[in-house]
Amino acid sequence: MYRIVPALFLFVLLRPLPAQEPAGPSQPAATSAPVQVSEGPGTAFVFTKVDDNLFAQFEAIDAEYEREGLVLHDPGVQSYIDSVGERVLLGRPAPERVTYRFLVLRDPEVNAFACPNGSVYITTGLLALLENEAELASVLAHEIAHVYERHPYIENRSIRRKTVATEIIATAASVVPGGYVVGLAAEGAAAASNLIVVESVYGYSREMESQADHDGLAAMTVAGYDPRAMAVAFELLDGDRTLEYEPRPTFYHDHPSLTKRQGEALNFADSVKVRGARIGSKQDYLVALAPAIASSINTDLESRRARTAVARATRLVAAFPGDPQYQMLLGESYRALGAKTTLPTPDELTADGANQQRKQVLKMTEEQEQQKLLSTPEGHATLQQNQAAAEKLFLAVTQAQPDYALAYRELGFLYEDEARYSDAAADYQRYLQLVAPTSLDRLRIERRLAQCQSRQNGQMHP
Repeated sequence: MYRIVPALFLFVLLRPLPAQEPAGPSQPAATSAPVQVSEGPGTAFVFTKVDDNLFAQFEAIDAEYEREGLVLHDPGVQSYIDSVGERVLLGRPAPERVTYRFLVLRDPEVNAFACPNGSVYITTGLLALLENEAELASVLAHEIAHVYERHPYIENRSIRRKTVATEIIATAASVVPGGYVVGLAAEGAAAASNLIVVESVYGYSREMESQADHDGLAAMTVAGYDPRAMAVAFELLDGDRTLEYEPRPTFYHDHPSLTKRQGEALNFADSVKVRGARIGSKQDYLVALAPAIASSINTDLESRRARTAVARATRLVAAFPGDPQYQMLLGESYRALGAKTTLPTPDELTADGANQQRKQVLKMTEEQEQQKLLSTPEGHATLQQNQAAAEKLFLAVTQAQPDYALAYRELGFLYEDEARYSDAAADYQRYLQLVAPTSLDRLRIERRLAQCQSRQNGQMHP
């Protein structure tokens, strides 16, 4: 089974753009210079058997994502993503063998990528980072451009030629007439197919990425969006990527720098002098995509990315004050932080600090990392601060909604961590009173309750 771990289209916060709206959702922005939207090579592109094979491979990847439950199916989220995608498409005819579909991938990595069959994936991690509709449009426009320009097919042909030639040259001395080279070439072609799949996810050459940027800027502008949003999206990533150590490169090594791409996007915007462009408000964006962001927070918590979870959940709590679901997520995120600070320390941001983080992530379990942090007074102080923040959020939920069962369970976990066994037992009991007898975790909580009661008795009778 082939599993892709996405990590291409990374972004983090720049200055906010004013939330202007056009008179109507379908009106294009007024520009001072004509903007031409590319539809790629069109009929000049002729399919070969190599292209047929690549098409089939990506069709299989689509099916695999669905089988594994990696595609988020939320009607509200899907409707919003589709509306932005369709707007950027501008009614342009799809290329041959392309059916555009906009899909949300359950993945905390900040990424977006497009398949040659027209499936455009954007991860929950990227949706959780972007701030408005125009920034989302810039991502989708860039990925749509890859499909129109036939970049997956063109790059695949190039990789195959290079790979097969390299394999043949490297083994020329041992070639046995009668088919050995043919077999080796087939192996090289197979390796090339896998490589182009990975490259489609992680990014293409400098030239192709620049072309997709330019085509995307043109398309989003004609669709009525402010092209400056792409520049904002490029700058968005720089701060966000420092929150966690990334065990894989988060940006294809041959890409133009984000700073350069940001500058080119701003130059484009200045050259066309867009007036009355669509941006979209931050609140409307969050209202539409909160389920995807909540999904990303949950996967962050499962993926040892507590700092990112805190940042994303803080954003939801600020946008929807008093919503117990998001208060719970933020509380769980603080509890998961343990003795780790919410933001990287100055030492962590140095080269040596980054190297140390890499070692800790790759060589230590989460428990071992926490133990190391707790070996210092600063670690103990940070733990107490994070536990207090979590407790405050959980208690706020119980006060506003006394029958919100999950808040009592999380309080029980928290108090058990703090060795407050009497408080933990009381909240576990309250949780068991509120949940159905068929609750999936009832037995687990009953056992934890018994352990807390036993430890409580031990504390009372040493």
